[in-house]
Amino acid sequence: MAANPRTLAQRRGAAPKPYYTAETYSADDSVGYLIGALRTRMSRALDLGLRKHGFTAAQWPIIRAVADGETPIAADLCRRLDYDTGSMTRMLNRLEEKGVIVREGDRDDRRVVRLRMTAAGRRMYPKLRDAAIEMLNRLVEGFEAEEVQDLHRQLLRMYSNMEYAA
Repeated sequence: MAANPRTLAQRRGAAPKPYYTAETYSADDSVGYLIGALRTRMSRALDLGLRKHGFTAAQWPIIRAVADGETPIAADLCRRLDYDTGSMTRMLNRLEEKGVIVREGDRDDRRVVRLRMTAAGRRMYPKLRDAAIEMLNRLVEGFEAEEVQDLHRQLLRMYSNMEYAA
């Protein structure tokens, strides 16, 4: 897919008005910095919740994607999570050693590796999902439902604005 440097606002015909300028930009107070710092804190919090079950925040997106049936092919999951193949292989090795997933070769294409939850993985998944939900609820503690929905919409807009970098 070719990169499209135009933002969502530009595609809709709105004249872009930059929020940040050289005069107003503060690295430690920018939305980008705060999102990155928040992601780090969320990962630490999720690590704490998953540790009691023997898993990490880095393993969670893989487990969730395989359990939800979103990405049954290892290469697709690698692209979706933006992991290099070496990192993904190590992660899959650990998850296979823990007995929660298995890798299976495709009958029609030997280059394709399919991922599947094991019975033990299916039993473990609700506990891990609950730890993720607990972290997310802590994240939005004190917010009204409407505020969470507004934030969700705003984050989706930011995500869409960055589609050129996908």
